[in-house]
Amino acid sequence: MSKYSFLASPRWIGLIILMILASIVCYFLGEWQMGRYHEKVAAAEQIKGTWDQPTTTIEQVEADEDEWQLVEMTGEFVPDSQLLLRGRSVSGSAAYQVINLFVTESNGEPITVIVDRGWIPRIQADGDAGVEGFVPEAPTGEVTIQARTRPSEQPHDRVPAEGYLYTVTPEKVVEALPDSVTAGLPEFFDGRFELSADQPGSNAAGAPQPYPKPSTSLGSHLAYTWEWRFFAVAALAVVPILARRESKENSWVVDGVDLSELDLTDEELRDLGLLKETERPSRRRSGPTDEEIEDSILDEAGSIGR
Repeated sequence: MSKYSFLASPRWIGLIILMILASIVCYFLGEWQMGRYHEKVAAAEQIKGTWDQPTTTIEQVEADEDEWQLVEMTGEFVPDSQLLLRGRSVSGSAAYQVINLFVTESNGEPITVIVDRGWIPRIQADGDAGVEGFVPEAPTGEVTIQARTRPSEQPHDRVPAEGYLYTVTPEKVVEALPDSVTAGLPEFFDGRFELSADQPGSNAAGAPQPYPKPSTSLGSHLAYTWEWRFFAVAALAVVPILARRESKENSWVVDGVDLSELDLTDEELRDLGLLKETERPSRRRSGPTDEEIEDSILDEAGSIGR
């Protein structure tokens, strides 16, 4: 009888399946963290590559390829086009982002662009007057502004209250505004722009605050990746560690012979002169206890960590 025949018991089969599933889950969690790490790397490289570039014109940019590029535009804000973007956080504070439409020219043709004028703390805006009366309107008349290129967001199916948005796309902005405001507007630029600091109207009382420079920190995603990969390996290592421990505890050595490996009855062992005891040693139930599983994981963590 094999010294590891206990592995065929239901308890051990269940443990093996559980550890395999745990390892698979940990592996995919590690892959997800690695994906987030690569996203952070790409975002940081984009910021570093465009943030300090010279100011350009709208004709020279594509929202997806030139994110964070500073663009100068001359035109007019569309009257009564102000919307508030909900569910956002800026510098750790719940915020509303203030959205307006702006008409400028691109290659000699008029074009409508979505301008994010900045943000206001939600706790500051939700006063007695309500947020609609708190935020000043955009400047009137022709103005020259500088803003940074951003891509459109993914559409959101949630229907906002009047005057609000949950996501910024040309289609969602048009849906949220009255027809009297959007009728006759030129074609929309495929993207949006975040107003930079010290722009027309930015010094008015209650004006939206400019956004801070986006972080280029890569976070802890790479460290989390290796942690999950370690757990994936550790989960698989639990079974052989416990199996070896079980085998040692089940072994029955007499005069240098492990009788537990011999497929013989006690009577046959006595006839061969191998069994001198009257009884076999007591055996515990097959399979590790919950405490032993926990101990083996900690032991494996310590050995790999060293």
